Amino acid sequence: MSKSIKTIVFVDDDKIQHMINRKNMLRLKEDLDLQFFENPYEALKWFESNDADLLILDVNMPEMKGWEFLDQLKQLNKSIEVKMLTSSVDPDDIEISTHYNMVSGFLVKPLKNDIMAEILGI
Repeated sequence: MSKSIKTIVFVDDDKIQHMINRKNMLRLKEDLDLQFFENPYEALKWFESNDADLLILDVNMPEMKGWEFLDQLKQLNKSIEVKMLTSSVDPDDIEISTHYNMVSGFLVKPLKNDIMAEILGI
């Protein structure tokens, strides 16, 4: 990754994953600004007045699918790198992702430390 990542937004309905990801990310790079949202609507509200370097977005959430979230993010004219987060990579999701140029890949839950280090360019 060419630019240094400072602000990462996680949108995932799994609170336990948030706690684990926060601890592990900060262990790798302590000066990160990490924003965690269980509710995608709250995350969209945050994006109305904030920017981030990376969005890690759950594909399947009860309130809205990750794809719907991306559609709404586009309406806010946000250009951000997105990694889709999923518990299993579905070929249909990979196909859908090709319609979103902001999606740069898929991450499988739970996020492992070596994947986090790769994301951070460490």
